Amino acid sequence: MSASDPPTLATGKICYLEIPATDIDRSVDFYRRAFGWHIRRRDDGSVAFDDTVGEVSGTWVLDRPPSAEPGLLVYVMVADAAAAVEGVLGAGGEIVVPVDPASREQFATFRDPAGNVLGIYQQPGLAEAEGEASAAAARPSPIPEHLHRVTPRLVVNDGAAAIEFYRQAFGAEEVGERFAGPGGEIIHAEVRIGDCVIALTDDAGDGGPARSPHSLDGFATSIMSTYWEDVDAVWERALEAGAEVIYPLADHFYGERGGRLRDPFGQQWMLSQRLEDLTSEEIVRRAQMAFADS
Repeated sequence: MSASDPPTLATGKICYLEIPATDIDRSVDFYRRAFGWHIRRRDDGSVAFDDTVGEVSGTWVLDRPPSAEPGLLVYVMVADAAAAVEGVLGAGGEIVVPVDPASREQFATFRDPAGNVLGIYQQPGLAEAEGEASAAAARPSPIPEHLHRVTPRLVVNDGAAAIEFYRQAFGAEEVGERFAGPGGEIIHAEVRIGDCVIALTDDAGDGGPARSPHSLDGFATSIMSTYWEDVDAVWERALEAGAEVIYPLADHFYGERGGRLRDPFGQQWMLSQRLEDLTSEEIVRRAQMAFADS
């Protein structure tokens, strides 16, 4: 579980620790630096902590002596005991029993700045699991967080005027930044009406400025914009079911892989998968390069 999840509630669970301290600020700094504990202030101003997964909480107290000689010994789980030892030393702690590299289980004991003795335990497989979780967290979601699986995209002859109309008529709120082509036409913009997001694209029509890549020969219409975890697989299924390719599936400069199909009933579908989480500045820079090469 993550620190944002509610803790497990069950009879018999160890849930709270009171750690003796001689200087609460010093102890707070040590446990935050050494183990990444989350520190918070209660309404009465006292300091509390939560462990890194939000399962155990506690505080530091000044009215009892430190546990300098371990009786009941509390262990802190880590992915790498040797690295945790370095973290303890760097945060101002002292190692009592060092890690034995030859031991089947990797653990150590340390003394915190108040003199309490606690343990470090290296959980087998935790390093790999945390590495995989970190890599997964770094990958962008294939579906933008603010969109549903299917989002309507309106193709209009004046995107800026359409956005203003939807604002006045329906209380629409523009979401994010507009993205315009070299001729000033809106290639992509989004508005939120209630709990729904609608995308918009300019189609200049005959006699207007250069059309956007989504032009539909001058008449206003709509496209169903969809996002998928594996857009290639869905694309192949759609083709097998009888869809016709309008724009081939390809990687695009704005960090998405996508293409457009027409179904057997004349409706158009954009199929996309987000590959990169890019800033607006990076999209503009890539767009300038893409348009310069076209």
